[in-house]
Amino acid sequence: MFKHVLILVMLVSMASAQTKGKGKGKGKVKEVDTAGVFVPEEHELTPMEEFDLTLPLEQEIDGITGNMIYHKDIKKKNDSLRAIFRVKLKKDQNSFRVYTKRPNPKKPKKGDKIQLCINIVAKDTSLTYCMGDTIIKDPETSKLLFNKMIGDTAYMLIYVDSYTKTGGACSGGKETKVFFVRWNAPMGKAIWKARTINSCYKTITNMTKANIMEWDAQSPLMLSYNKGDAFIDVTFDPAKPMLGFQTGGGGASE
Repeated sequence: MFKHVLILVMLVSMASAQTKGKGKGKGKVKEVDTAGVFVPEEHELTPMEEFDLTLPLEQEIDGITGNMIYHKDIKKKNDSLRAIFRVKLKKDQNSFRVYTKRPNPKKPKKGDKIQLCINIVAKDTSLTYCMGDTIIKDPETSKLLFNKMIGDTAYMLIYVDSYTKTGGACSGGKETKVFFVRWNAPMGKAIWKARTINSCYKTITNMTKANIMEWDAQSPLMLSYNKGDAFIDVTFDPAKPMLGFQTGGGGASE
C-alpha cells in the first residue's frame, strides 16, 4: 500500500514540474524585472576631462601582487601640464576662436563626427557653438567682422575660410562661410545663420567684389555668389544688424 502511494506522489510531482514555467501564449518571453539595476548615463566630457585622457597614467595595478602603484613623478608632471592647460582654456573661452573638434579616439561614442566650432564672447559670458561639418576642417582664416551690443543682445558677423581638404579634384580649393549671430546672453538664446559663399566641394563660387576681410564694418556689406544657375546677393547692414542677412530688393531678412 505504501509503495503504491509513493509511486502516485512521484507521478504527481513529475506532472507538476513539467507544467511549471509554461506561458499562456506560445513564444512569449518571460518578463525580467530590471528595477534596481544601475545603468550609468553617458555625459559630455568637459575639455579638462578630455585633456586628462591624453595624459600618462599616474597609477596602475601591479599584475603580480595586485597592489596599486602610484607614480609620483608622473603625477607631478601631469599637474604642471594641467595648470598650463587651465590657463590656455580660460584664455580660449574668453576670446573669439574658430576650430575643428574631432571625436576622442580614447573614448569613442556612437555618432561622433567632426565638428566646426566657434567660440564667441559678450561682456563676461562666452558661448561655443559646434556644428557637424566635414568640409571645413582646421580653417586657416577666421575673423569677427562685426560685433555690436544693443541692450542685452549681441549681433555678430563671422568670416571663416578654409582650403578644401576632401581631396580629389577639389584639392587646394576653397570653402568659405559667413555667419550671422544674434545672441542674448542673459536669456541664454542664440540664433545662428550661415551662408556658404564659396565651395569647391558644393560648386559654389564667390563673386563678392569687395575684400571681405578688409570690410570697414561701417557701410553695408554685399555678398555675391553663384550656386548652380542662380546668382545670389545677400546684404548685411551694420546700421540695422537686427535684420541679419537681407536678400532681394525688398530687404527681406533671414
